[in-house]
Amino acid sequence: MEQLIEFWKLALRLKNEPRRGWFQKVGLKEIESVADHSFGVAILSLFEAERRGYDVGHVLKLALVHDLEEAITGDLTPKDKRMLTAKIVSHRKKVANERILANLPLRQKQGYQRTWKELVAGRTREARLVKDLDKLEMALQARYYESEGASVKEIKDFYSSARRAIKDRALKEVLGEIAEKRN
Repeated sequence: MEQLIEFWKLALRLKNEPRRGWFQKVGLKEIESVADHSFGVAILSLFEAERRGYDVGHVLKLALVHDLEEAITGDLTPKDKRMLTAKIVSHRKKVANERILANLPLRQKQGYQRTWKELVAGRTREARLVKDLDKLEMALQARYYESEGASVKEIKDFYSSARRAIKDRALKEVLGEIAEKRN
């Protein structure tokens, strides 16, 4: 039970881990946490998986663990990742995932290892959906911050990032509608 409690404690760190990009780029004082973001991705994933007839449980599992390593690494912004290099970031995430998984029973540990590998590789339609929804959620958050007073100039990189990353045509259309409605 002690190991499970340690796992929960690590996961709960996400509630206090700020999404640093909003602070760095936009200078907002009150910003969402990684847990807030993960909840948003999970809600989008729930409804989109149901709508598309995907395995909802699997999609939710992918969504809920997609940023779990940030409980240890912190929220690394694109600028942070460029400064550290892809190799170092990948190593840090791997070490963080291993530390988190060390607290789970073997069967669960193996299952989550497969889930993380699937997500990183983007080899399944479910993993690709979650990756796209991760970016769509960011765009929705950008729209919210813009409605709260953040300037278009401060927010534009977040929309551009989402536009580059989202591969799914239907979700690209949704992103277009979000951008259109904000103007």
